[in-house]
Amino acid sequence: MIGFSLKEKKKRLRFIPITNEPSEAQLRYFWFINALDMGGSYHYTRNHPNIKEANWLLPDKPSAAQFLLQKGITAPIAAQNFEAGQIGIANVVITLVVLRNHYLYENTSKCRIGPNGANYNADGTCFINK
Repeated sequence: MIGFSLKEKKKRLRFIPITNEPSEAQLRYFWFINALDMGGSYHYTRNHPNIKEANWLLPDKPSAAQFLLQKGITAPIAAQNFEAGQIGIANVVITLVVLRNHYLYENTSKCRIGPNGANYNADGTCFINK
């Protein structure tokens, strides 16, 4: 079995000199939390009528290919050019984004807001337009 660590990979995308390399644990978590962010964002934007992608690089309801392309370009560049402290900050920020996304998905009304207001029954309950 051939084994390798994340640190042993060649730094083909590195264009900034790094003095304090991130640990292997930091890099593993970085990739994990980015995958969770991408998968969650895709699920939330596809399965909720009022949830939109906030990343300005993507449309309101991105396809899986658009998510993969965006993360496939930005995450490797960040992983190879961030120092340990910067990866730590990125990990915290992305974790907070993932938690906030889930909170919004669970707590945002699924009633679509149309040109004449939200869609509610006479008794005040929401009905969902699909």
